[in-house]
Amino acid sequence: DMSLGFAKGIRERLPNAARIIDKFHVIKHANEAVDKVRKQEARGNALLKRTKYLWLRNESNLTGLQLEPKRSLQRRRLKTGRACQMRETLQDIYGTSADRAEAETALKRLCSWMTRSRLEPMKEFARQIRRHWRDILAYFDHPYTNAILEGLNSVIQNVKTRARGFKNMDYFSTMIYLTCGKLDLSTVTT
Repeated sequence: DMSLGFAKGIRERLPNAARIIDKFHVIKHANEAVDKVRKQEARGNALLKRTKYLWLRNESNLTGLQLEPKRSLQRRRLKTGRACQMRETLQDIYGTSADRAEAETALKRLCSWMTRSRLEPMKEFARQIRRHWRDILAYFDHPYTNAILEGLNSVIQNVKTRARGFKNMDYFSTMIYLTCGKLDLSTVTT
């Protein structure tokens, strides 16, 4: 996670832990940058209205009806098309880099391209990558994610919301165990 709160929590509670920023979070920020470019360009180009998901989805996930308009728009040399290519290059780095050194070289080239692109959201994203350089590259040494923790946190937040609060922590922790523990209660109730 690239949030400052997460980094602070790690520093305070796990001072000896190595921090790894997984590809999901990096690509999420890349998608946000691409969408900012699209929004800016859409103000002056009606062709880009209602095309958000054409640019944010991978081409393999687009239907034939969606793929043709995207390719047509890419031939127009739009700023959004360039931003999308940068995001796809980032995905290729994660998909094809054999080791940290190869990833570092490719990320340096990508950051250079984004910095010279004259697309402010992509330039800001390049600065963000540079601020978190060591933690992003750590993923290529240890490809771990916190996806399971984030999934559990989502379930716990849902339990909290459904209950509209708990009067004490014991009830809350019991509901967390019941929901996340996948306990077979049929043996207890019969």
